[in-house]
Amino acid sequence: MAVRRRAIVQRNKDDPLDGGLELVHLDAYHAPPPGHVCVRLTHRPINPSDHNSISMGRLFNLEQTPPIPGCEGCGLVHEVGEGVSKVRVGERVVPLIFLDYYKTGNGSWQDFITLRQSHILQLPAALSDEVAAQSILNPWTAYGLLADSAVPPGEFLLQTAAASVLGRQVIQLARHLGIKTINIVRRDKWISELKALGADEVINSEKQDIVAEVKAITMGRLAYGAIDAVGGDLTKSVASCVRSDGTIYVYGVLSGWNISLSTLDLMRGVRIRWWLLSNYLRNETKVDDTAVQVMTLLTNKILTPLPGKSFPLENFGEALRESKKEARGGKIMLVG
Repeated sequence: MAVRRRAIVQRNKDDPLDGGLELVHLDAYHAPPPGHVCVRLTHRPINPSDHNSISMGRLFNLEQTPPIPGCEGCGLVHEVGEGVSKVRVGERVVPLIFLDYYKTGNGSWQDFITLRQSHILQLPAALSDEVAAQSILNPWTAYGLLADSAVPPGEFLLQTAAASVLGRQVIQLARHLGIKTINIVRRDKWISELKALGADEVINSEKQDIVAEVKAITMGRLAYGAIDAVGGDLTKSVASCVRSDGTIYVYGVLSGWNISLSTLDLMRGVRIRWWLLSNYLRNETKVDDTAVQVMTLLTNKILTPLPGKSFPLENFGEALRESKKEARGGKIMLVG
């Protein structure tokens, strides 16, 4: 059965205001091919990576023209192709849009999307739509970062942007694994909230000397490793807080694309690595294992993603502006 769909498309990658985004009605497309599932999307989060993709024009020159942003979401099975046995029409699911997103440019900010059935996850009834919609990018990233950091139980992991939705999940998962966390924030308002989540230590970088605080907390041993979503000058301080031969995984660029580093820390063997979820998910086995492990963590409420304000899909401009505000709280969602 042919369906028409709304979509937010990017027309002009050089538009300084909103990336040239526009809500359009795309041509009808037909029933999914054999082995594929068509999902009617209902909830779509706005992630920092979406802002980066839009501003950089990363989705241009891919299969979908014009490109459609959005790398995750959830919805209902609308139609299934021949041979599909994994899901049924009307079932709540999460399509693994992210896996092919930077190849196709076909994202979640639309009404319908079709993927092969191996890229469709069934949802337990216990998960709300607001949690299910953001059950991939941040939870899988938190899981992968902690796996690659390999911090032993009882040792300290240092993280920046700790009050972010992802930072909170790192705190929760680290506590579950017995890893201590030192968390860098910019506002006192987050300290008690993060400690209630399980943070061991919280440092306000606007008021405290990060390096001195970490040395005091660890009694001079420094953090075993670190994860950094900020970059810029903050990375220099982070590197000075990490043990000799330790590793910092940089996974975000909130301060821009450049980072600072002291040669003294390089001499100590401190390593800096760029971390990307798509590199971590290097094969189908890794994808399947991560999906099972993270869904269990979400179902058991070890990880609790933080929902924020919701906006109708057609109000994407207002939603994007809200998602750029500092200290906004939970994840902004496009719904309907």
